[in-house]
Amino acid sequence: MKKTFLLFFISLFSSAVFAQKGDLFVGATGGYITNYKDFMYGINASYHLADPIEISFTGLMNPDITEKDGEKGSSSYTTSKIKMYSTNLDFRYYLILQRSWAMGINLGGQYSYIDKKYLNSATDEEYNVNIAGFNIGWHMRANITENIKVNGGWRYTTANHNASHHLFYVGVGYTFSLY
Repeated sequence: MKKTFLLFFISLFSSAVFAQKGDLFVGATGGYITNYKDFMYGINASYHLADPIEISFTGLMNPDITEKDGEKGSSSYTTSKIKMYSTNLDFRYYLILQRSWAMGINLGGQYSYIDKKYLNSATDEEYNVNIAGFNIGWHMRANITENIKVNGGWRYTTANHNASHHLFYVGVGYTFSLY
């Protein structure tokens, strides 16, 4: 039983090659952020360090989020405009590597800047906050052509200031072979 499991494990992780070491992926990405119930968009750059390991940098933003709190018509009902800018540095470990697609875990960190202004308050209250968080999630990438790839996944960010959220994202980009 142990020998069968070991052979299965070795064949699963060594049978296919998804990308060559040194590939650089650059593209556009976007996704749905759950705590603001709105979309984010931006850029993504990933570098393939070794066969199952990739490092990724993503910059996301939405300068026009409208948030409504409370019950409409009540005295506690507020409308706010939010500008959110987020950078993520993630490490991906692909558990399944195939010739045309791969999927695996996503671990990393996030830094966000949020500028929030209450539109219908008596004082037009405004605040901005810097938020740091930890990312965990699942990532998948598929080859459309030799150089064009699509990616997507889910990421949960645990952060301070009640800013923890889920992000469901998708992107497309071009892969450059650096050597």
